[in-house]
Amino acid sequence: MTKLITPTRRALLGGLVAAPFVLTGRARAQLSFSEFPFPLGVAAGDMTPGGFILWTRLAQAPLEPNGGMPMKPVAVDWQVATDENFKTVVAKGTEQAWPELAHSLHVDVTGMKPATRYFYRFLCDGLPSTVGAVTTLPAPGSAVDKVRFAAVGCQHFEHGWYTAYRDAARQNPDFMFHYGDYIYEYHDPWPRDREGLPITPVRRYSRPTPMSLEDYRVRYADTKLDGDLQAAHAVCGWYCTYDDHEVENNWASVYDQENDPPEMFVYRRRAALQAWYEHMPVRCKPTADGLVDFHRRVDYGSLARFHYPNTRLYRSDQPCGDNYKPDCAARHAPAQDMLNAAQWSWLEEGFRSSRNAWNIIPQQVMVCIPDRREKGGSEPIYNMDSWGGYPAAQQHLLEICARAPGGNVLVVTGDEHRNYANDLILRDKVVASEFVSTSITSNGDRADDDNTANMLANNSFVKWINDQRGYVMTEVTREGCVGDYRTVETVTKRDAPVASAAKWAVAAGKPGLIKA
Repeated sequence: MTKLITPTRRALLGGLVAAPFVLTGRARAQLSFSEFPFPLGVAAGDMTPGGFILWTRLAQAPLEPNGGMPMKPVAVDWQVATDENFKTVVAKGTEQAWPELAHSLHVDVTGMKPATRYFYRFLCDGLPSTVGAVTTLPAPGSAVDKVRFAAVGCQHFEHGWYTAYRDAARQNPDFMFHYGDYIYEYHDPWPRDREGLPITPVRRYSRPTPMSLEDYRVRYADTKLDGDLQAAHAVCGWYCTYDDHEVENNWASVYDQENDPPEMFVYRRRAALQAWYEHMPVRCKPTADGLVDFHRRVDYGSLARFHYPNTRLYRSDQPCGDNYKPDCAARHAPAQDMLNAAQWSWLEEGFRSSRNAWNIIPQQVMVCIPDRREKGGSEPIYNMDSWGGYPAAQQHLLEICARAPGGNVLVVTGDEHRNYANDLILRDKVVASEFVSTSITSNGDRADDDNTANMLANNSFVKWINDQRGYVMTEVTREGCVGDYRTVETVTKRDAPVASAAKWAVAAGKPGLIKA
């Protein structure tokens, strides 16, 4: 009988995630697998008061076609327990891992107790996966003192090591919010630094730019083989969203940045979004026309309501030629929108019906619209791929924030590859604040941008900017929200020190950021 080895949380954080045990010759002879079938780890997500989604993917050769798996369904057992040794199993079952979905599993576990920590694992042919942990949400309307969550994302594999993820795991958050760019679709065969000189990447993707479903699957496998990332998934549940690089840089609805015919781009988008679903612990499934829409609303007891919008799938094409550009008439067109009518209605109703102490909007691109002109520039410059390219939509969002019951609104964002602490202004009044989390690795090590001081001088609502890699850990209480901006000394070396670069806070009933 194969012995089930269950690593403790300390073991997970100590680097055992990628290789939980070694098969003996006798055990290997008894198995149909030639290699360990769970090298991509495990994950949980989309928690509710009564359950969660459990994820894994069978792939005994993750970088080979079909993950080295046979083109047939494979039965996989799963277990949920109240202890990490699985002495008290409270739920179990068997699911089929289908080749049509890359032998990934999305187990919808229900019937669990609210606000309870559970442990889970998968077993296939007697082989156990790594053990993961997840905590269900508090009961609806229940009194909750606080919640802590990490905002993570923008994790270009070639730009550095995922040291920030292991630190986030050690901080023991209640959950993690992934704001997007889990993979990066581009592959630069001749990488260069900011001065145009050749550099050696920290590590390389195994394939060039993905276009097919198989290409995207391998790109996720490259990424998920990282032990620090697996540790971050194993210690808590995640709420996952996607942004642009899961498909292509700065895509918007049916439009890509190469101006390809939309009827062609949708095929690439379909493949990319299916691969995202196959590798994320989410309950939203691809529709018949290839759409995967993750927008959702989550209540954390009576303390906070989280609104997760999708700012990529339905938005209008970026105006003014995209990227960082001067203003243009198209930017102010009435039809220039970031969401769609259904999402606006959903968001408005969510705010209107909220009885929570805080309304929090974790989303993908920066809501604040700073003037990014260089020193001496004669006209404003905006990031057209952020809410800066959609000022009417931004005003609509801020109007919703201004009407929030209780007036306590926080926005949590990624994408910029920089840390920002912003106030969001409507008619000269602060209606919300925004914590913008820097990248896990994207853009690598670099000094503060030369334009940082100029941006702070030109935009009074931007309180702080920082150019290091890392993430933001946010703690929410009834008294206020505190964002701890944790940064890595370097991402070009493994296990570099991680420390708090700054803490910014907003107090309940007193809009506007203060230094914590």
